[in-house]
Amino acid sequence: MQYKNRVVFGAACVGVVAQPFAVAYVLLTPKTDGESLVNAAALLSMASFFAWLFARVGMQPSIRCEHGLLSVHNPLLSYRARLSDVQFIARNGTVGLRIEGIGTLQPWALSKSLFDGRRARSARKELRELITEEHVTTPSKMTADGSPSARRWVRWGATDLLLVPPLAFAIWNVIDILMGD
Repeated sequence: MQYKNRVVFGAACVGVVAQPFAVAYVLLTPKTDGESLVNAAALLSMASFFAWLFARVGMQPSIRCEHGLLSVHNPLLSYRARLSDVQFIARNGTVGLRIEGIGTLQPWALSKSLFDGRRARSARKELRELITEEHVTTPSKMTADGSPSARRWVRWGATDLLLVPPLAFAIWNVIDILMGD
């Protein structure tokens, strides 16, 4: 089982690809002051930040279940656990997963979707069935040292390089303010 909201993914891809064109349009229009270095740097840092945001929120969330392992990728954190360590929780239309050793989390990919609702519902149903089937066949196990086998980590990747221009611009502004300009 593998699920990613295709509509949100596609919209996020369009948002990322549109950023350079938006920057070029704003810099090349005659009514903007394209000569100002500060304005150009601010525009580039904003476009870079929005591209990072589109990539994190729209392109990266996914959920995958293979070989008895569940992998959940939310925008900032990722989780991996054996299906036997996961409980499916559904309340008031929201979906949650309780993972032994981590706690409760909401997978962004399985959130209610206006555009991809049918696929999301079938993915939630399939995941619930896989978890139920795994609990029937395999009891929850701990690792040799007694700790749960689930893992949580912060996602880092090439898309995070898009944060360099906004951070550099922010540092530049702080230094500029401290210098009295």
